[in-house]
Amino acid sequence: MSAKPCWGMLTLASAGLLGACQSSPATHYFVLTEIAPTAALAPLLTQVPIRVERITLAGELDRLELVRRGTSNRLQIAAFDRWAAPLDDMIRRVVTADLAMRSASGTMASANEPAVGEPRRHLYIDIHEFAGDEHGVVTLHAAWLLQTPDAASARGTEAVAIEASDGTADALATAMSRALADLSDRIAVALAPHLGSAKSE
Repeated sequence: MSAKPCWGMLTLASAGLLGACQSSPATHYFVLTEIAPTAALAPLLTQVPIRVERITLAGELDRLELVRRGTSNRLQIAAFDRWAAPLDDMIRRVVTADLAMRSASGTMASANEPAVGEPRRHLYIDIHEFAGDEHGVVTLHAAWLLQTPDAASARGTEAVAIEASDGTADALATAMSRALADLSDRIAVALAPHLGSAKSE
């Protein structure tokens, strides 16, 4: 005798799979944005534009998912809250725009220009920490290096802490944008004494 298909079980299984698909959370995508300075700063001015070069991220941060710091050295990876572009690329674009708003016209070279051509000062940023914690506080630890043609380089380290308005991914992304603006404020102040009139690569 041939076995008869159990249509009832198949129907229930199909319904269960469909229900699981329909109940999956939607994926949300976030961007970082530039923010104008909140206090008057002496604008950067240089005859050789500054180009923000490579942004180096700690390995655990270099991912499309948003990362939160948990307790006991744990990371929380938000599977359905993602960056709309690679995080290092967004940071480079936003920091370039933030510094441009803190500088005289022509001080900052476009983040999209080729890496060779006209003389440039080169700004490198190494980010060791850039995430929110379980309390909604975003911490940014970064080291930066400005290389100037035929002149001594300048370098510094910065530690920024910004409290998000709440624990949502929207608030986290906003606080991270504010942290980059704060970092840009500090870099602008630190760079001002080092900007002269170097003429060549």
